[in-house]
Amino acid sequence: MKHVTILLIAVFFSACSSFTGRIVEEPPELLDKAAIIEVNNLISTIRLKNRNLKTFKGIGKITFWEEDKKSIASGIAWVGSDPDMIRIAILNISGQPLLSLANDGQWFYFLSHTDNNFYKKRSSYSNLKKAIQIPIKPVEIVSLLAGRIPLYEYHAANIIRNKEQGYVIVLKKRSGNVIQKIYLNEDKKDIKKIELFDGNEKLLYFVVIDSLQKINKYHVPLKLSVSSDNGNGFKIDVYKYWTDVSVNTSMFVLTKQKIDN
Repeated sequence: MKHVTILLIAVFFSACSSFTGRIVEEPPELLDKAAIIEVNNLISTIRLKNRNLKTFKGIGKITFWEEDKKSIASGIAWVGSDPDMIRIAILNISGQPLLSLANDGQWFYFLSHTDNNFYKKRSSYSNLKKAIQIPIKPVEIVSLLAGRIPLYEYHAANIIRNKEQGYVIVLKKRSGNVIQKIYLNEDKKDIKKIELFDGNEKLLYFVVIDSLQKINKYHVPLKLSVSSDNGNGFKIDVYKYWTDVSVNTSMFVLTKQKIDN
């Protein structure tokens, strides 16, 4: 187990070489009025998905990988509260936490339970690049685990046919640079993948939504993966999921552990 812990921490703080492999789309065409109405309606539907799901928790398995290196699997547990509060624990084989990540809406926390390494930073400046080499923000993790997707601010939206299968919603900034792509299935009802970019069209990370499950009235993740183009990524397999759970703000605050002398 000590060896597994060392490997997990190594994954959290290492960097890797680049990775590419995105779906190729057909060139966009000029939008007509009907297409504008359609893409706006699709985005409105995406915004409204699971909007009443305010709190949730779950357990499962998380698998980390680096390009050309062996993947590492561990248990995971999480509890979340809309819009941006989250706590995640990476568990050992006995179910005890190895690493914990949390965001209370103001602060982002990281705690290694093996060596008491503690990290705290303002949420507005935080993402998980330092932890797992993927610049995903805590609020974006909340969205994904709640069965929603992050939606970046955009100036123009387009929908095009994907050469492989289905359709792609392309969101652009005022500059014309692509900020996000949303891949839909053939009937445009299910999101299969999203890609998120910075202001210079550099890929930040992409998410593949492998499958969903219906819990009460919500469609939430069963399997999803998050990857960056440097070869780092992780996949979550959900074993159990609860909706509308009781939470309090103290759940989303981490402190450095006291060590007895």
